[in-house]
Parts: sequence; C-alpha cells; structure tokens
Amino acid sequence: KARVLLSSRPLTAILPLSPLDQQIARFEDDLTFDKGFFLTIRAIQLLKSNSQGRPILVGVAGPSGAGKSVFCQKIQEFMPGVCVLTMDMYNDASMLVEGNFDDPRLTDYETLNRNLEDLKAGKTVEVPIYDFKQSKRVGYRTQECPPSNVIIIEGIYALSDKLRPLQDLRVSISGGVHFDLVKRVMRDIDRSGQEPEDI
Repeated sequence: KARVLLSSRPLTAILPLSPLDQQIARFEDDLTFDKGFFLTIRAIQLLKSNSQGRPILVGVAGPSGAGKSVFCQKIQEFMPGVCVLTMDMYNDASMLVEGNFDDPRLTDYETLNRNLEDLKAGKTVEVPIYDFKQSKRVGYRTQECPPSNVIIIEGIYALSDKLRPLQDLRVSISGGVHFDLVKRVMRDIDRSGQEPEDI
C-alpha cells in the first residue's frame, strides 16, 4: 500500500489573492494511495482554475518502486492531455559514480530546468531519450506544451531544491521497503537487463 503526501506553494505566489481565492494546504499526515490520488486531482483542478490559462507544474517524488509511474498514469487517464516527464530521461551516465544509477549527480539539471521553464512558458521543447540498456542518451523527442496545461515531473529527486521553485504542487509517494524493493528489481530486470544481484 503506497502513501501520499501533498503540498503546494501558496497561490499568492501565482496570483494576487481575492476573497474568493483558495489555497492548497500541506497535508502532514500520510494518505492512502487512492485518497492521495483524489486530493491530487482536486488540487490540480483548483490550481488550473486560478492559473488564468498558465501551465502548472506538479512534482511527484518517491523511492524506486513506490508507485510514482502508476500514480502519474492514473492522473493521465483521469485528465487526458497531461504531460508527464520522468527524471530518468535526464540521466547523464558519464557522471556515474560507483555504479549507482540513483545518484542525484547523474541528473542533467541544466537541461531539465530549461525544459520545465520553457514548457511553463508555453513553448515546445526537446526532451532527451535515455536508453537504459545502453546507459546513455540516444536522442531527443519534441514535447509541446500540453493542451491540459498540466505538466508533471516525476522521479526520485523530483522535489529537490533545484526543482521546487518551479513547482505549483508537490506530491511525495512512498510504499513499504519490501514493496519498493520487489518492484525495483522487477523493473530493472525488464528495463535494463540487469541481474538481480547487480540491482
């Protein structure tokens, strides 16, 4: 069972407040996956209604195997047109330290931040394509600002200090250690062809 923690910067950071404006408050308590999903959808709807057509950015973070991808897929199913970018695509394997592919120093934050800033400005960007079997970037794909005006960045470090200033809503997802480990092993066997003992 995954748990979800929601928080947002105050809407005053986006718009001047009027008596009718609403603010999204931080949830200190863990929520079930389903309740967290429902509240995330509601928070996105509230942010969109107060954004005057500007794109909003949602950060979804958590350990490997916690359910970030499933959570984001559910959002896309419920809100068609949402753009989900995964931080894995911004890996720079030339920075690999001691075979640790989860090291935050692997992330190409310069390209990632530029892409997020441009998408929030309504621009089209070139998103890297990372091949996990080859452990390298193999090209780029074009990503337009989504028609929904909702952009999600998901990854282990999606709530890092380097990304938080751009985010309108932050979601943290965590599962049990055993759940995370099993999902991580199964994913990496399939995605990168690694042996279980290497993972």
